[in-house]
Amino acid sequence: MSGVPQSPLPTLRRQSDINNTPAHPKYRHSDHNEPISERHLERKCSALLRDIGNKIPEVPIDWFLEHILPPLPVPRVSVSQVKKRLLNEGTIKSVFPEPPGEGEQSWTIPHCFDQDPAHISETNKKDEDAVFSKLPLFVDHIIAAFQAEVAVIIPGGIGNPDSSKLVHHPKTSPAHPGDYLIRPDGCFMRLKACDGPGEDLESQSETDPSKSARMPNYSWFNIALPCEYKLGASESDRDDNIRKVLYAMAHIMRKDPCRRFTYGLTIENTQTRIWFACRSTVYVTKSFNFIQEHERFIHFALSFCFATEIQMGWDPTIERLSIGSSEQYKIQVQDKVTGKVVYVKTVELIADFGADAVRGRGTRVWKALLRQSDGTDMHVVVKDVWIDADRVREGDIRTMLEEQASNNKTNKNKIAKHFVTVLFSGDVLIDGQIDDTFDFIQRGHEIPPDSDELKLRVHKSNGIAVSVSTGGLPITYPTMPFFRRVYGPKAHYRLIFAQVAQPIYSIRTLPQFFLAMRDAATALQLMATYRWVHRDISPGNILVCENVGLLSDLEYMKQESDVTPAHNVRTGTINFMACEVAEEAYLFNPRASYEDMPTEFRHNPLHDLESLWWIAVWQIFYYTLPPDDSSSSSPTDHHTTEDREERLSLQEQAFFKMFPEDLNNSTRSRIITTQFSFDAITRKCFLEGSKLSKIRHKLNALRSDLLEAYLSAEKDFSETHAIHSGAYVPVENELKGIHEKFIETFQLAANMAPSSTLTPLTSTLQTLGKRLTQTGREGGDDGSSAGRRVKPKGG
Repeated sequence: MSGVPQSPLPTLRRQSDINNTPAHPKYRHSDHNEPISERHLERKCSALLRDIGNKIPEVPIDWFLEHILPPLPVPRVSVSQVKKRLLNEGTIKSVFPEPPGEGEQSWTIPHCFDQDPAHISETNKKDEDAVFSKLPLFVDHIIAAFQAEVAVIIPGGIGNPDSSKLVHHPKTSPAHPGDYLIRPDGCFMRLKACDGPGEDLESQSETDPSKSARMPNYSWFNIALPCEYKLGASESDRDDNIRKVLYAMAHIMRKDPCRRFTYGLTIENTQTRIWFACRSTVYVTKSFNFIQEHERFIHFALSFCFATEIQMGWDPTIERLSIGSSEQYKIQVQDKVTGKVVYVKTVELIADFGADAVRGRGTRVWKALLRQSDGTDMHVVVKDVWIDADRVREGDIRTMLEEQASNNKTNKNKIAKHFVTVLFSGDVLIDGQIDDTFDFIQRGHEIPPDSDELKLRVHKSNGIAVSVSTGGLPITYPTMPFFRRVYGPKAHYRLIFAQVAQPIYSIRTLPQFFLAMRDAATALQLMATYRWVHRDISPGNILVCENVGLLSDLEYMKQESDVTPAHNVRTGTINFMACEVAEEAYLFNPRASYEDMPTEFRHNPLHDLESLWWIAVWQIFYYTLPPDDSSSSSPTDHHTTEDREERLSLQEQAFFKMFPEDLNNSTRSRIITTQFSFDAITRKCFLEGSKLSKIRHKLNALRSDLLEAYLSAEKDFSETHAIHSGAYVPVENELKGIHEKFIETFQLAANMAPSSTLTPLTSTLQTLGKRLTQTGREGGDDGSSAGRRVKPKGG
């Protein structure tokens, strides 16, 4: 454990995804500002591959060239015409076997690759960087030949490409944003970046990794496509290229809000693959020989060098603004209902942890300024997200909820008070089309049935726990074996909210925290009244604005009677996930026969409440109060230093039992499904009679109430209970009173909680350890360990 991230975000030992909600844990791989070592970089690459999965589609190269790459710039000039000119000019050369009839015809690229890269290296004693430094020259020859062919049919030609060019700087780290160890062997860069001041890249030394500071335009913001090269073609060469190119592509996607998708290129000796990644999919072409099958490489080079920025993955509806040392953005939002187009200028990033994974929502949230009709600026929040294309939009759900409560003034006022207010919302439109990953970005093309699968090799263990900063609570990434995840098409969506609120995980006093939790329970009660379930309750989705708790992130809300197929990767944030949701099974009627059990599992309001309970438990066990807290009632929370030290150690043990690294651990289910587990794990953590102990008792009683509600709701799966499309849904009288009990408990906890500022448990233990060392209590001259804090069991 470690402290909740501030700015800059610290490295955290136990993490999870606050906003993305997979049915299984996602393996995220980055800490936004953390310096990395070679070993740490390797761990991050491995974690990335685990998130993507153990296999990805390997598609036919010709299908990819035709349907996924940008179209050729002048259809009337074919690749074969360009090849013919290159052959006539001597750029490529046909080599016939000797004697004739022995073997197949082969090719060379005399000025660049008169042999394959491995033989060039061996013959001329050149290293990998020197050999592949000729690849940009081959691309330049291709462009020149194409322009000559165009000039034949179009007087004056079409000019030079104005989009990108291939550059080669394998020893240079791209400038901000990034870590100096991430260095692509080559890349296609935006030409406007190459023309920037002081950007004579070709003439500068490439021996100093810090040189990127002298080349500000050689930046990840300007890289259209990263390249990785190897002289060899062994499995280890291929695997190393895969790790590096995918990490570079992921780095682009998570660092740059202006990027919607990206490409990559890998070459092992001559074997070439082109990569593609967007928020819904990652795939690669089958390999081809860029020397012998140079028509395909010609096609690739022409498509990319003449592509528009939109075709290369940049977003024309968001503009980067460099303000001092920070990056801010001018973002366009077009309202779905009114059609009105508005612009906001960001002033501060609130969260971008959702952008870490290549696939998924890619959520980013900023504080921003919205210019009003009177010329004044209004402080707002803007959210950019990739939502499942077939899902009801968050703004629409908010409107539907309001309409359902339109005849009840009290409920209507509560909705206005406890749900974020949407000012504008709509899908992102580019050239009049919805920016979605399938119909627009991939032009509606399904992966062909003759595709294969490329295996991604990572660390031999079944799982890896990786530190990552989420901008939210530090939560464990459990170790899990590989599994295959399917992501549907995503649509790009934006909202502007009226309230500039802070997430509940940033609250540092218990009274304010529990009041916000009370308001969240009130919001869930309103949802249950109109038969909605939230399905994504987490600390990132409960906000506080002017001491009022708000519920946000409504895009995964569904009506209980909704029989549409569930998306199999969205069920709740890991460490706050209801136990039934984690197991995707009903747990509270062991006597039910197999025939009586529902055929489909589905969220219900009790699951939302259980998530709320786990958040409350997290808060009191993750944090500590000052030892001299004067607001704590007598007896104080801790007596002597030794007593306090032991209780803090027990608190740490309890925390890791309740929030284990392995969610297959049965402890969590036992805590909810039995009457005594929670008390047995936690009763010695706080001094009996202290305010924290009283809050713990209140939460245990609330857990008992929740258990009774589960038992009542699942006591009978007969036809008299609500079963929709094979899935069980509690009827209204089975939920009676449970929301009120949550509201009442959180109010009582707020009333009795000490108002002192909370400190993360790990920080307290670290500070205590330093004090013990300074006073000589950590260990005596005889090597004894008197006074040392109790070591957690198993640790």
